[in-house]
Amino acid sequence: TMLNSSAYGNGTELSAEDFSMPTYAQVVMILMYTTITVLAVGGNSIVVYIVLAYQRMRTVTNYFIVNLSLSDIIMSCICIPFTFIANMLVHYWPFGAIMCPLVTYAQAVAVFLSAFTLVAISLDRYVAIIYPLRPRMTTNQAALSIFLIWFLSLAVPLPIAIVSKVQPALQPTGVVRDECRENWPKAEQRYVFSVVIMVLQYFLPLFVLLFTYTRIAIVIWVKRTPGEAENNRDQRMAASKRKMVKMMITVVIIYALCWLPLHTVTIAGDLHPAVYEFRYIQVVWIACHWLAMSNSCYNPMVYCWMNSKYRNGFRYVLRCCPFISYKEDDHGPYQMKRINTYISTMRSSTHDRKVMTTFSASPSPKRSKDKFETTICKEEIALNHMSNGTNSTQWDGNIDGSERVPLAEHNDA
Repeated sequence: TMLNSSAYGNGTELSAEDFSMPTYAQVVMILMYTTITVLAVGGNSIVVYIVLAYQRMRTVTNYFIVNLSLSDIIMSCICIPFTFIANMLVHYWPFGAIMCPLVTYAQAVAVFLSAFTLVAISLDRYVAIIYPLRPRMTTNQAALSIFLIWFLSLAVPLPIAIVSKVQPALQPTGVVRDECRENWPKAEQRYVFSVVIMVLQYFLPLFVLLFTYTRIAIVIWVKRTPGEAENNRDQRMAASKRKMVKMMITVVIIYALCWLPLHTVTIAGDLHPAVYEFRYIQVVWIACHWLAMSNSCYNPMVYCWMNSKYRNGFRYVLRCCPFISYKEDDHGPYQMKRINTYISTMRSSTHDRKVMTTFSASPSPKRSKDKFETTICKEEIALNHMSNGTNSTQWDGNIDGSERVPLAEHNDA
């Protein structure tokens, strides 16, 4: 049986005898792999819904996050079940000759999508923070970048689809079974391609991520961003940048840690095949493989933990669950507290007057998320119209007198 790291191209092979396990161990592994599959598919699907369903979430960074979620969904639906069933349960390839190249190729594509998307996000953040005076990436440019990511992810591992074939193999029990293997003309070709794949899908992206986020961290935590003023508005914008960067750095760290053990075992096995004769290599490989696959379910948890919009979006989608803390004024991936807008000191040409207008965004139990979003938009339209007066200020705060911040700075991601 072909056990290939991250899809994944290197063709590291262990016999079925090496991966035989008792029934109780199979039950445990089924539960573990099923858990990460359900969490990954469910969590990433909610992330995609939150971004696409709410217009205010449709930013460049969030579009890249959607692409990352799609790659995780592909990983969960293809990498986990096919590899687990063929390599750990039945110990042969039961899915037919057509599915062999399709599955191995799709697995490789999913891994490249994740790696290249993380690089694209880091480069976008790098330009935005290191060179703040340059034009920001537009939606069309983001779409072009995502197209390029998919093109490279589909093109680079294409040889895997060509060389992956179902071949009969004699099992230790004496039975001939089909196995999905990479049938390279020469062993050296497989080794060279494996090294190239590993560099392009892990080590090179990791180097770019370390470089970009290190530079970003130095600028936003040690130095002041070039061109950044020191007033309250810019300080709040800088804090918003730090939140997003912290979230993406966390995603990158989790990605690096999850995939490092499996790549380490693979490299060791390619350089020293005797490693696969180690007594507990079965347990080591399964643990490393499960850790790598589990990376697909962690990103939605990070978004929910470190971003209030995603957190509120998850609460709204999962509001029917009894263990989810959800209030009637929590609607969608925005700040769901009562919004009271204070317009202070609007001066006319004849006299000064003080006006306070309150726009309530607290929805009734029957109000839908669409009405809530419309309410927020109406507030901003009204405020923009009223702010044509001289020396007017827009505020977003709580009626209880807690801190109010300018409405334009309400966004934290």
